[in-house]
Amino acid sequence: MMAGMNMRVLGLVGVNLAVMLVVTLAVGATAPRWSRGWLSRDRGPLRLTRLDDERTYRRFGVHTWARRLPEAGGVFGSSKRHLPGSSREALAGYLLEVRRAEWVHWLSLVGLGPLAAFNPWWLWTVFAVIAVAVNAPFVVILRHNRVRLLRLLARLTS
Repeated sequence: MMAGMNMRVLGLVGVNLAVMLVVTLAVGATAPRWSRGWLSRDRGPLRLTRLDDERTYRRFGVHTWARRLPEAGGVFGSSKRHLPGSSREALAGYLLEVRRAEWVHWLSLVGLGPLAAFNPWWLWTVFAVIAVAVNAPFVVILRHNRVRLLRLLARLTS
């Protein structure tokens, strides 16, 4: 009886991993085709708050995270590791790419929805915590980069 339950849980873990992988790859693969107009402003979870300032991010050590975490933006789109240039056009284009990358990390969490339908609550919770823990550092780094880019662009226009 216990072996059968363990096999069921292992099967669910395998299905969960497959669902999350497929959703993440689908989001990442379609991201380069998203409308530039849609990415032209901060909407939904990308809206900045008063907590989004450089000092706050510096206190959390975001620079250290950014150096240590892998950057896979080049797999489907463009790498966010370095600024593509210092002109207004280059920075504005980079800002779109940073927004696109942040959306990819937010939308990767959508895979958790279907998992709630066939998992016990505790297994779904484990996967939710892991998915958030994996995506959150990247979202924080991208938000920090966006705050800095917006500051640079504002300086260039004034």
